[in-house]
Amino acid sequence: MDRNGIGRATLCAGVLVALGASFAARSALGTRAASFAPPLALDTIAIERSIQDEMRATRTPGAAIAIVSAGRVVYAKGFGVANLETGAPVTPEMLFRVGSVTKMFTGLTAVLLARDGKVDLQAPIGRYSRGLHEELGRRTLHQVLAHTGGMIAEAAGDGPHDDAALGVRMRSWGTEHTFAAPGDIYSYSGPGYWLAGYAIEQAAGAPYADVVAERVLEPLGMRRSTFRPTMAMTWPLALDHRVSGDSTRLLRPYPDDVTTWSSGSLFSSVLELARFALALIDSGRVDGRQAIPADAIRALHTRKSAVPGAACGYTYGLSDCGTGSTRTLSHYGFRIGSGAVFTVAPEKAAAVIILANRNGAILGHTAQVAMDMLVPPTPRPAEPEPRPVQTDAAARRRFAGVYVAGADSLRITARGKSLFFRYGPTEQAVRRAANDSTTILVVDGNGAVVQQFSLVVGKDGRSRYLHDGLNAFRRVTDIR
Repeated sequence: MDRNGIGRATLCAGVLVALGASFAARSALGTRAASFAPPLALDTIAIERSIQDEMRATRTPGAAIAIVSAGRVVYAKGFGVANLETGAPVTPEMLFRVGSVTKMFTGLTAVLLARDGKVDLQAPIGRYSRGLHEELGRRTLHQVLAHTGGMIAEAAGDGPHDDAALGVRMRSWGTEHTFAAPGDIYSYSGPGYWLAGYAIEQAAGAPYADVVAERVLEPLGMRRSTFRPTMAMTWPLALDHRVSGDSTRLLRPYPDDVTTWSSGSLFSSVLELARFALALIDSGRVDGRQAIPADAIRALHTRKSAVPGAACGYTYGLSDCGTGSTRTLSHYGFRIGSGAVFTVAPEKAAAVIILANRNGAILGHTAQVAMDMLVPPTPRPAEPEPRPVQTDAAARRRFAGVYVAGADSLRITARGKSLFFRYGPTEQAVRRAANDSTTILVVDGNGAVVQQFSLVVGKDGRSRYLHDGLNAFRRVTDIR
């Protein structure tokens, strides 16, 4: 994990909290989604200029966007190319790998299984998932779906491709993927969703990909969306690209690992993801029919965990920011060859979906431009930048220590009257945040803030964590 700046996992999904909070703060009062006011006029020239500028700045080969207003898709368009080698143009129907946007599909599938009595979201996963280590088995689906399962953060890579591989991997785990007691603190975790995927297939008696297709994709009419690369390749497909240094290249071979599908490997298009957005807006109704039970959709609207140091929370696969008509549900997708933005303002019957085919291509500025047209911004005072001040003796005692999450460790060391932050070979100075005794700021050589941590006490009242707004690290050693 890169802890210089906001960190890998924050790039992967934590930025969604900031985006959701920004959209929510800009929302104006509106009517219930079901009343569906007329669609708002869009400045499509400004949207297209923004996405083209952002693609150019990030060297993104191709992208597609869909915009929902008044409960229907009012704009969809592709930009750039799906494959740098062939020059095939992107279209709105084209499939992309959507990264962590997948998590809302895993969450909804678990809710539907619970609704049928096949799982108990509050019961230990080990009750219906065979072969798990005792420590993993005592976590609940509720906890891993809400990122309170005490699981570490880890990115997906390349691996096996057969359906049986997920079970083989989960049954091989010990305690190395856990770092905190279940339920103690929010900490974003891809492996937690891999474990949820295993619990889903064990409870349903079928491979994870097939369960999601039967319970969610098919009812929503997402006929091309799939987890299986050999199915995705039979439809128009935007291939993954990687930008590194001065080069932009097609990823070859295509990265895939069936054991990580449940956290970030769905193939979908902006038009098919818009159908999921419409279900979130209209209590599970799509095309005038009840595609998903309304109570299951309500579960994805309901905040399940709070994010320390943020105004947002997390449902089962979505960041939840704001309240009432100012609320947004959102997620980013960040993969080694693609990126995604999914944001819904349910009470405004509005959504913006953007998919792109380069590593971590999250076109958030364009999403903001479009959402500002759908939900006109209201004036609000600018939030002050965090102001660093010298640490005092109390702060040095309070924060100094070694903090871990799996193999990752952070060290806050007191030397004389100063604190220092170390991650790997990098050491940087630490300052206290003015007027906030629970927050420290990591600064560069010029004194500019590059990272922020809050000291959080776990629900057990004993454990101490450093939290960066997305991931937690448990203190294991005090350093004086």
